[in-house]
Amino acid sequence: MANPASSPGAHERGAEGMHTAIVRLDELVRTLRTECPWDREQTHTSLRRYLLEETYETLEALDARTGTNGETEVLDRDLCEELGDLLYQVWFQAHLASERGAFSIVDVAQGVRDKLIARHPHVYGDVDAPDADAVRANWDAIKLQEKGRDSVMDGIPQTLPALLRAVKVQKRAAAAGLSDDDRLREPFVETEGALAELRAEPNEHTLGELLLAAVELGRRIKVDPEDALRAATERAESHYRALEAEPG
Repeated sequence: MANPASSPGAHERGAEGMHTAIVRLDELVRTLRTECPWDREQTHTSLRRYLLEETYETLEALDARTGTNGETEVLDRDLCEELGDLLYQVWFQAHLASERGAFSIVDVAQGVRDKLIARHPHVYGDVDAPDADAVRANWDAIKLQEKGRDSVMDGIPQTLPALLRAVKVQKRAAAAGLSDDDRLREPFVETEGALAELRAEPNEHTLGELLLAAVELGRRIKVDPEDALRAATERAESHYRALEAEPG
Protein backbone atom coordinates (compact mmCIF):
# COMPACT_ATOMS: atom_id res chain seq x y z
CA MET A 1 0.00 0.00 0.00
CA ALA A 2 1.20 3.49 -0.79
CA ASN A 3 2.58 5.58 2.01
CA PRO A 4 -0.34 7.84 3.03
CA ALA A 5 2.02 10.71 3.70
CA SER A 6 3.20 10.63 0.07
CA SER A 7 -0.24 10.49 -1.52
CA PRO A 8 -1.53 13.49 -3.50
CA GLY A 9 -3.20 15.96 -1.19
CA ALA A 10 -1.99 14.15 1.97
CA HIS A 11 -0.87 17.39 3.56
CA GLU A 12 -3.69 19.58 2.34
CA ARG A 13 -5.69 21.16 5.14
CA GLY A 14 -9.06 22.77 5.53
CA ALA A 15 -12.37 22.27 3.76
CA GLU A 16 -10.86 22.28 0.27
CA GLY A 17 -8.35 19.56 1.09
CA MET A 18 -11.02 17.48 2.80
CA HIS A 19 -13.35 17.82 -0.17
CA THR A 20 -10.60 16.78 -2.59
CA ALA A 21 -9.65 13.70 -0.54
CA ILE A 22 -13.28 12.59 -0.19
CA VAL A 23 -14.03 13.00 -3.89
CA ARG A 24 -10.90 11.05 -4.80
CA LEU A 25 -11.83 8.21 -2.45
CA ASP A 26 -15.35 8.04 -3.83
CA GLU A 27 -14.01 7.95 -7.40
CA LEU A 28 -11.64 5.15 -6.42
CA VAL A 29 -14.43 3.02 -4.92
CA ARG A 30 -16.57 3.49 -8.02
CA THR A 31 -13.67 2.65 -10.35
CA LEU A 32 -12.69 -0.50 -8.47
CA ARG A 33 -16.30 -1.63 -8.26
CA THR A 34 -16.60 -1.29 -12.04
CA GLU A 35 -13.21 -2.44 -13.28
CA CYS A 36 -11.78 -4.87 -10.70
CA PRO A 37 -13.10 -8.47 -10.97
CA TRP A 38 -12.64 -9.06 -7.23
CA ASP A 39 -14.41 -5.86 -6.17
CA ARG A 40 -17.29 -6.56 -8.57
CA GLU A 41 -18.01 -9.85 -6.79
CA GLN A 42 -18.24 -8.40 -3.28
CA THR A 43 -21.44 -8.10 -1.26
CA HIS A 44 -22.34 -6.72 2.15
CA THR A 45 -21.91 -10.21 3.57
CA SER A 46 -18.63 -11.09 1.86
CA LEU A 47 -17.06 -7.88 3.17
CA ARG A 48 -17.96 -8.55 6.82
CA ARG A 49 -14.68 -10.32 7.58
CA TYR A 50 -12.64 -7.46 6.12
CA LEU A 51 -14.54 -4.88 8.16
CA LEU A 52 -13.79 -6.91 11.29
CA GLU A 53 -10.14 -7.49 10.35
CA GLU A 54 -9.54 -3.81 9.64
CA THR A 55 -11.18 -2.89 12.94
CA TYR A 56 -8.82 -5.16 14.86
CA GLU A 57 -5.80 -3.90 12.91
CA THR A 58 -6.80 -0.33 13.75
CA LEU A 59 -7.08 -1.26 17.43
CA GLU A 60 -3.63 -2.85 17.27
CA ALA A 61 -2.20 0.34 15.77
CA LEU A 62 -3.85 2.36 18.55
CA ASP A 63 -2.43 0.06 21.20
CA ALA A 64 1.07 0.32 19.73
CA ARG A 65 0.82 4.10 19.63
CA THR A 66 -0.47 4.28 23.21
CA GLY A 67 2.33 2.02 24.42
CA THR A 68 4.96 4.54 23.33
CA ASN A 69 3.07 7.71 24.24
CA GLY A 70 2.06 8.06 20.59
CA GLU A 71 4.98 10.28 19.72
CA THR A 72 6.78 8.38 16.95
CA GLU A 73 6.29 9.24 13.29
CA VAL A 74 6.22 5.58 12.23
CA LEU A 75 3.41 4.66 14.63
CA ASP A 76 1.37 7.68 13.60
CA ARG A 77 1.83 6.68 9.96
CA ASP A 78 0.70 3.14 10.77
CA LEU A 79 -2.39 4.45 12.55
CA CYS A 80 -3.17 6.75 9.62
CA GLU A 81 -2.94 3.81 7.23
CA GLU A 82 -5.16 1.54 9.32
CA LEU A 83 -7.79 4.25 9.74
CA GLY A 84 -7.75 4.64 5.96
CA ASP A 85 -8.30 0.89 5.48
CA LEU A 86 -11.20 1.02 7.92
CA LEU A 87 -12.67 4.07 6.20
CA TYR A 88 -12.46 2.28 2.87
CA GLN A 89 -14.55 -0.60 4.24
CA VAL A 90 -17.23 1.82 5.47
CA TRP A 91 -17.22 3.61 2.12
CA PHE A 92 -17.43 0.34 0.19
CA GLN A 93 -20.41 -0.85 2.24
CA ALA A 94 -22.18 2.47 1.67
CA HIS A 95 -21.48 2.28 -2.06
CA LEU A 96 -23.05 -1.19 -2.24
CA ALA A 97 -26.12 0.24 -0.57
CA SER A 98 -26.23 3.12 -3.05
CA GLU A 99 -26.21 0.62 -5.92
CA ARG A 100 -29.41 -0.84 -4.46
CA GLY A 101 -30.92 2.61 -4.10
CA ALA A 102 -31.03 2.21 -0.32
CA PHE A 103 -28.74 4.99 0.90
CA SER A 104 -25.40 6.61 0.09
CA ILE A 105 -22.30 7.71 1.96
CA VAL A 106 -23.88 11.18 2.07
CA ASP A 107 -26.82 9.73 4.02
CA VAL A 108 -24.40 7.93 6.33
CA ALA A 109 -22.46 11.12 7.09
CA GLN A 110 -25.54 13.31 7.46
CA GLY A 111 -27.28 10.70 9.59
CA VAL A 112 -24.48 10.34 12.10
CA ARG A 113 -24.06 14.12 12.27
CA ASP A 114 -27.76 14.65 13.03
CA LYS A 115 -27.71 11.85 15.60
CA LEU A 116 -24.69 13.21 17.44
CA ILE A 117 -26.18 16.70 17.58
CA ALA A 118 -29.39 15.28 19.04
CA ARG A 119 -27.44 13.24 21.60
CA HIS A 120 -25.33 16.18 22.75
CA PRO A 121 -27.99 18.59 24.06
CA HIS A 122 -25.43 19.81 26.61
CA VAL A 123 -23.42 21.15 23.65
CA TYR A 124 -26.13 22.05 21.11
CA GLY A 125 -28.97 22.74 23.54
CA ASP A 126 -29.61 23.90 27.09
CA VAL A 127 -29.22 20.60 28.98
CA ASP A 128 -26.77 20.55 31.88
CA ALA A 129 -24.19 17.73 31.92
CA PRO A 130 -21.34 18.57 34.30
CA ASP A 131 -19.40 15.33 33.89
CA ALA A 132 -18.98 12.25 31.69
CA ASP A 133 -21.41 10.16 33.75
CA ALA A 134 -24.16 12.73 33.17
CA VAL A 135 -23.38 12.76 29.45
CA ARG A 136 -23.71 8.96 29.33
CA ALA A 137 -27.01 9.02 31.26
CA ASN A 138 -28.43 11.66 28.89
CA TRP A 139 -27.16 9.68 25.89
CA ASP A 140 -28.88 6.47 27.01
CA ALA A 141 -32.14 8.26 27.82
CA ILE A 142 -32.21 9.99 24.42
CA LYS A 143 -31.34 6.75 22.63
CA LEU A 144 -34.10 4.90 24.47
CA GLN A 145 -36.62 7.51 23.32
CA GLU A 146 -35.29 7.63 19.75
CA LYS A 147 -35.48 3.87 19.27
CA GLY A 148 -38.85 3.48 21.00
CA ARG A 149 -37.40 0.82 23.27
CA ASP A 150 -39.05 -0.52 26.38
CA SER A 151 -35.88 -1.30 28.29
CA VAL A 152 -32.40 0.19 28.62
CA MET A 153 -31.18 -3.36 27.92
CA ASP A 154 -32.69 -3.32 24.41
CA GLY A 155 -30.33 -2.88 21.49
CA ILE A 156 -27.21 -4.39 23.06
CA PRO A 157 -25.91 -6.68 20.31
CA GLN A 158 -25.83 -10.37 21.17
CA THR A 159 -22.81 -10.70 18.87
CA LEU A 160 -20.56 -8.52 21.03
CA PRO A 161 -17.64 -10.31 22.70
CA ALA A 162 -18.81 -11.54 26.12
CA LEU A 163 -16.55 -9.21 28.10
CA LEU A 164 -17.56 -6.12 26.14
CA ARG A 165 -21.24 -7.05 26.34
CA ALA A 166 -21.02 -7.45 30.13
CA VAL A 167 -19.50 -3.97 30.42
CA LYS A 168 -22.24 -2.49 28.23
CA VAL A 169 -25.04 -4.16 30.21
CA GLN A 170 -23.60 -2.91 33.50
CA LYS A 171 -23.05 0.63 32.22
CA ARG A 172 -26.64 0.77 30.98
CA ALA A 173 -27.90 -0.49 34.33
CA ALA A 174 -25.82 2.02 36.31
CA ALA A 175 -26.93 4.94 34.13
CA ALA A 176 -30.55 3.96 34.72
CA GLY A 177 -30.05 3.63 38.49
CA LEU A 178 -30.50 -0.13 38.41
CA SER A 179 -27.05 -1.15 39.63
CA ASP A 180 -27.17 -3.69 42.46
CA ASP A 181 -24.38 -3.68 45.05
CA ASP A 182 -25.20 -7.25 46.07
CA ARG A 183 -24.26 -8.50 42.60
CA LEU A 184 -20.82 -7.03 43.18
CA ARG A 185 -20.29 -8.18 46.75
CA GLU A 186 -21.69 -11.68 46.92
CA PRO A 187 -19.39 -13.51 44.48
CA PHE A 188 -16.29 -12.01 46.12
CA VAL A 189 -17.52 -12.56 49.67
CA GLU A 190 -18.09 -16.19 48.79
CA THR A 191 -15.01 -16.58 46.61
CA GLU A 192 -13.51 -19.47 48.56
CA GLY A 193 -16.83 -21.28 48.53
CA ALA A 194 -17.27 -20.61 44.83
CA LEU A 195 -13.79 -21.93 44.04
CA ALA A 196 -14.43 -25.05 46.10
CA GLU A 197 -17.73 -25.54 44.27
CA LEU A 198 -16.04 -25.18 40.90
CA ARG A 199 -13.36 -27.70 41.84
CA ALA A 200 -15.94 -30.19 43.08
CA GLU A 201 -18.44 -29.63 40.27
CA PRO A 202 -17.34 -27.36 37.41
CA ASN A 203 -20.27 -25.27 36.23
CA GLU A 204 -20.81 -22.29 33.98
CA HIS A 205 -23.12 -20.42 36.35
CA THR A 206 -20.70 -19.97 39.25
CA LEU A 207 -17.76 -19.07 37.04
CA GLY A 208 -19.95 -16.62 35.13
CA GLU A 209 -21.00 -14.85 38.34
CA LEU A 210 -17.36 -14.45 39.39
CA LEU A 211 -16.41 -13.04 35.99
CA LEU A 212 -19.40 -10.69 35.94
CA ALA A 213 -18.53 -9.41 39.41
CA ALA A 214 -14.95 -8.74 38.26
CA VAL A 215 -16.28 -6.76 35.28
CA GLU A 216 -18.55 -4.74 37.56
CA LEU A 217 -15.65 -4.02 39.92
CA GLY A 218 -13.59 -2.77 36.98
CA ARG A 219 -16.39 -0.48 35.87
CA ARG A 220 -16.75 1.02 39.33
CA ILE A 221 -13.06 1.75 39.76
CA LYS A 222 -12.91 3.03 36.17
CA VAL A 223 -10.54 0.35 34.91
CA ASP A 224 -11.50 -1.19 31.57
CA PRO A 225 -11.70 -4.95 32.17
CA GLU A 226 -10.66 -5.67 28.59
CA ASP A 227 -7.47 -3.64 29.01
CA ALA A 228 -6.84 -5.14 32.45
CA LEU A 229 -7.25 -8.68 31.15
CA ARG A 230 -5.03 -8.01 28.15
CA ALA A 231 -2.29 -6.59 30.39
CA ALA A 232 -2.56 -9.53 32.80
CA THR A 233 -2.39 -11.97 29.89
CA GLU A 234 0.73 -10.25 28.58
CA ARG A 235 2.32 -10.51 32.04
CA ALA A 236 1.42 -14.19 32.17
CA GLU A 237 2.86 -14.71 28.70
CA SER A 238 6.13 -13.04 29.72
CA HIS A 239 6.25 -15.21 32.84
CA TYR A 240 5.78 -18.41 30.85
CA ARG A 241 8.37 -17.33 28.29
CA ALA A 242 10.83 -16.74 31.13
CA LEU A 243 10.12 -20.20 32.53
CA GLU A 244 10.72 -21.71 29.08
CA ALA A 245 14.08 -19.99 28.88
CA GLU A 246 15.30 -21.34 32.21
CA PRO A 247 17.99 -24.01 31.85
CA GLY A 248 17.02 -27.58 32.56
